Amino acid sequence: MAHAFGYLRPGKGGGDAQPARLRTGGRPVPRWLALALWILLGTSVVGAQTGPAGQVVRFTVFAVKPISDLAFLPRFGAAPLKVVFYPTARSPRYEFRGAMPLQFFDVTTGAILAEATVPPGIRDALLLFSPIETAGGDGKKKSSISYRISVLDDGAARHAAGELSIINLSGLTLGGTVDKKDVTLRAGLNPNLKVGRSAVVALRTTFKQRSYQSYAGTIPLTAKQRALLILFPPFYQGSLEVQSRVLIDEPALLARAEQRTR
Repeated sequence: MAHAFGYLRPGKGGGDAQPARLRTGGRPVPRWLALALWILLGTSVVGAQTGPAGQVVRFTVFAVKPISDLAFLPRFGAAPLKVVFYPTARSPRYEFRGAMPLQFFDVTTGAILAEATVPPGIRDALLLFSPIETAGGDGKKKSSISYRISVLDDGAARHAAGELSIINLSGLTLGGTVDKKDVTLRAGLNPNLKVGRSAVVALRTTFKQRSYQSYAGTIPLTAKQRALLILFPPFYQGSLEVQSRVLIDEPALLARAEQRTR
């Protein structure tokens, strides 16, 4: 079963499991053979769903904790391509051609760990991975799905230079100021804010009728840059201080890449 928030729109909400290894006759399948079998299986599944044609989307990935050994099938008949997560920036840009959902699997076992449905209108997406830690009553996971994916339209037209975009995935109701202007954040993607060359952000939450600081920081930008502030749940249970990541890039470079692929 797929687990995905879907397309994040302004103003709307939206442990790393270790899958079992492939076995034959009670003995583990060698890594090279498991990967070869998954290539054959994966390409046949993609072919059955889409054939050679399908949706085309460019995407980057990000997670609060980088994920290793994750891959996807970029197109019909292609070999798996491993994705690389950076700790403080968007990943390299990848391209997928096929039918949704876009699935990510363990490069060793072939188990599907995450999947996302990118709406047809999105050509450039940012996929935000969050771990799923729920388990069955017996303490064992009922599915290999280990990550939930939030899909963000990351195109240059939606998020321009000099703008700050905030995604609230913290689970907390947050409010405060951005450059001394009052803001109230909803769950998911919030409307872009014009900030120019820097943004001073101070956010608080209320617990038991008391106000607590959840995030404070200054985000510097050049004239060509834009900023994306992602607010994740607190690291410690019971804490009100959110985890945060700031991703900065140049939308002009993205726009030129979009033109080359059209």
